[in-house]
Amino acid sequence: MSKKTGLGRGLGALIPDDADLNIKQKINESGDLIDEIDIDLIIPNREQPRRQFDKEKIEALAESIRIHGLLQPIVLKRKDSFYEIIAGERRWRACKHIQMKKVPAIVKEVDEFTIAQLALIENIQREDLNPIEEAMAFQKLIDLYGMTQENLSKIVGRSRSFITNYLRMLKLEPEILKSIADGLISHGHGRALLGLDNVKDRMKAYDKIITDGLSVRQTEALVKNFDQVFKMPVKRKSPRKLQEIIHLEEQLAVHIGTKINIKEKNGKGKIEIDFYNIDDLNRIIDTIKK
Repeated sequence: MSKKTGLGRGLGALIPDDADLNIKQKINESGDLIDEIDIDLIIPNREQPRRQFDKEKIEALAESIRIHGLLQPIVLKRKDSFYEIIAGERRWRACKHIQMKKVPAIVKEVDEFTIAQLALIENIQREDLNPIEEAMAFQKLIDLYGMTQENLSKIVGRSRSFITNYLRMLKLEPEILKSIADGLISHGHGRALLGLDNVKDRMKAYDKIITDGLSVRQTEALVKNFDQVFKMPVKRKSPRKLQEIIHLEEQLAVHIGTKINIKEKNGKGKIEIDFYNIDDLNRIIDTIKK
């Protein structure tokens, strides 16, 4: 079986891929002793970036372990009379679910900073983190250990801009963050909402996203045309528009992604569509054709 690449001996040295090992009291390729540890002596990792564990996925993993056994040992650090998890909390939870007495594990002597890094890397590699958990883990490594975004990008294999965008999401309101974490909206929606500086405006836009089921592109258009969609002029020189016409303007502005002005009189009129350059005009034409 080929070895994983991209992290050198980092996580690969901690979590061997060879599922055919008889893992009780064996030595892996990196010279680590794989032993069986009493499950009641194992405690969760305080630096675990995951905050949510899907119960159904844990149960499915538990059933697989019941049938095939735990093929990949968890990684622990000795902590007083207990063992703290560095990597493999889902596997540990699954083993507890089926009431295993002992679990195969590798015991490592590493510092708190390394534990935090490895816990984050493992979850990213397994795609176990939602965007908010990942952003909070990035922020924690920066706050607690003084890491720069540049160093963090190298450690976790993400681009600098990716990390910057995720960290910016933490400026959003708790209700919006929860919706992203729960998968109700995407981090793309959150990134678009950051285009509004005012908290009340963001929450208005967020409510419309939820109510109307707006896509990320529609949300970007909504933010761009926020004043037209939500704020009615105080004074109008022309006759007051019918509410139906105003509503149509709002819908078109969100759908097309630019300012819309409908002029109507006695059932006749015209629609004015703003564009800002030739590329923007072509985009609008493509949208209308679709």
